[in-house]
Amino acid sequence: MITESLEQGRSLEKADLGTRSEIHPPSIIIIEARALIRECLAISLQRRLTYPVLIYPNLESWKNDRAESVGGVIILGKQNVRNNNDLSRIVKETCENAGEIPVIVFSDEQDAAQILNVLSYGAKGYLPSATPLELATEAIKLVMAGASFIPANVVMTEARDDVVSVTDCGYAATKFTGREDDVVQALLKGKSNKSIAQELNISEDSVKVHIRSVMRKLGVRNRTEAVSKISGIIRESLSS
Repeated sequence: MITESLEQGRSLEKADLGTRSEIHPPSIIIIEARALIRECLAISLQRRLTYPVLIYPNLESWKNDRAESVGGVIILGKQNVRNNNDLSRIVKETCENAGEIPVIVFSDEQDAAQILNVLSYGAKGYLPSATPLELATEAIKLVMAGASFIPANVVMTEARDDVVSVTDCGYAATKFTGREDDVVQALLKGKSNKSIAQELNISEDSVKVHIRSVMRKLGVRNRTEAVSKISGIIRESLSS
C-alpha cells in the first residue's frame, strides 16, 4: 500500500528500504500535483514494477528530500503552471537537478511542438496520459535502462496532420514491406496483437511473424525497443 507522508510529501515505501539492503535500490519518483492521479499512478506502477515508488506533489518537495532518496527515474506530471513557458522552465529545472537520473514527462497534452521542446531540455521520455499502462511500464523500464521513449504516433499525427508511413522518414524504405509498415503503425499506437490482426484482417500468428521480422531488421529484442527506436528516428527526422 502506498501512503504519502504529510510532512515530506513522499511515499512511506522509502522507510522500508534500509531493512532490505544497505544499498538502496533505485526508486521511481513521481512528481505530480494532482493527488488522485499521483497516488493511482504510484499504485499501478508498483504493482507492475519491482522498484519502490516515491511520490511528491511538486518539484520543491522532491528537491528538499532528494538527499534521502535514490532515484532510478523521475516521472514529472502536471504542475501548477500558468503557461507553456512555466512548464518549460520546470522541465528544464527538473532535468538540471536530476543529474544522471532520467526524466519522463507525463502529460495530458499531445502537441508535437511541446513534445520536442520538452526533449530539447533533457527529458528522456514523454508519456501522454492516454498511453496504455502496459506500454507505459515498458517505456519506463526502457528509459531506466538508458534508452529514450516517445510515442511516435503522437509526433507523426500532430506534426503532419495525418498518419505518416515510417518509410517517409527515409529509414525503412528498403527494409520494411508494406504489411510490416502497417504493423509498425499499429505498434506505435500501443495496439495488441489481437487488435492488429483484426484491423489488418490477418491472423495473430501472421502479426507475430511480422513483428519478429521488424525487430530483426531494427536490431532490437522486443516490441517496446522497436517502438522506441522508430520514435527516435521520427523525432530526428522532424527536428532536421
